[in-house]
Amino acid sequence: MNDGTGDMSGSGIDEESAGRRAEAVSPRGRVVQWLVNAVASGSLKPGAEIPTVDEIAAKTGVARNTAASGVRDAERKGIVERRSPGARRRYVPVAPTSAHLSGTTVVVLAAPGRFKDNVIAPRWSEAYLAFELVPRLMAAGKHVTFLNDELLGAADLDALFRQPPAAMVITSSVCGSPVSLEALSRCGETGIVAVAYGNAPELRRFDRVFVDHRAGERALTEWLLARGCRRIAPMFPSEPTLYWMRERIAGYEEAMRGAGLEPLPCAVLGDSELEAQTSGARRFRFFKALAIGKILEMRRSGGLDGLVCANDEWAAVAAAAIRDMGLVPNRDILVAGYDNVTRNGQFDKITDERPAVTMDKRNDLTAADMVSLLCARIDGRLAPEPQARTHSQRIVVCGPYGD
Repeated sequence: MNDGTGDMSGSGIDEESAGRRAEAVSPRGRVVQWLVNAVASGSLKPGAEIPTVDEIAAKTGVARNTAASGVRDAERKGIVERRSPGARRRYVPVAPTSAHLSGTTVVVLAAPGRFKDNVIAPRWSEAYLAFELVPRLMAAGKHVTFLNDELLGAADLDALFRQPPAAMVITSSVCGSPVSLEALSRCGETGIVAVAYGNAPELRRFDRVFVDHRAGERALTEWLLARGCRRIAPMFPSEPTLYWMRERIAGYEEAMRGAGLEPLPCAVLGDSELEAQTSGARRFRFFKALAIGKILEMRRSGGLDGLVCANDEWAAVAAAAIRDMGLVPNRDILVAGYDNVTRNGQFDKITDERPAVTMDKRNDLTAADMVSLLCARIDGRLAPEPQARTHSQRIVVCGPYGD
């Protein structure tokens, strides 16, 4: 995969791998998928005769009659065409036109799947979803094109929808990317199948897969409560205005009220010109100083024994602030993070501090749900109204406390 626009259809697929990827579909569908992948990989050239029915049956592991039925299905789908009836092998692959390719291609519209220094995005980041989606879509027999939404403008979208794809999977819509939302809107207007990532109100007229941030934060807060914390506060780097932030705050408040406790106000570290212009160690020190001020303020106004932070990176800032105050993080004040950030965090080379507990969003399950939902919609197996799917997350305890 590249960071810009690149056609991923059929890349590196041989006959053996095509057969392996077809195992999850019906026997007749397996034959059709094998033919699609063989044509896409170039092992079957347009105009060249396809293997005999017996050979296809052996390659795909189906009965001879099933193989013959699958070939006829492929003919109806325009994948192969009949040669003269007297020919020994009567079918040849259809040379795909650009319109055919666009009409059978799934576009993955996403933020770049790589981090700084060209490092592949880690599993905890939304950018990683593209790395899960592309092979899963190809395994489902789809042509795939990856588009970097950061490089797309209005003219690019116009060109894309002049010869529209069969479907779109959009992962960057969770933060309200203007390009993503415009692409979704055009899909809705033209009837193109689309699956979005996220559950913000503007996405609810589309099929979507989302992480239940409210349930996740509620579970983390309950984990802190079960360990004796009673004065727990949320801590975010900026005002929690985004949808997922508001859901996190709501989950925290539900857990606190469920325990008969009054929720505390969110400790906002604050946006500033300095924050926007700095990076690395200086940025870390800046936010740590702000965190120290917030923690001191909360301890003076009634006490503080737990924090639920926006993610593990900000939990590391909070833990470092607690240590600088002469306290022991995750003993004197328990710190919860989010995302299960294991590497490539923005502060990972500056501090070794970690939260006591975090939440793994399971991006692998998100990608699987998005592909499953897309294929079900394409195959006509869903009710007309928009469908929403989510999945369980996983609490990860990061280690003993007081180290």
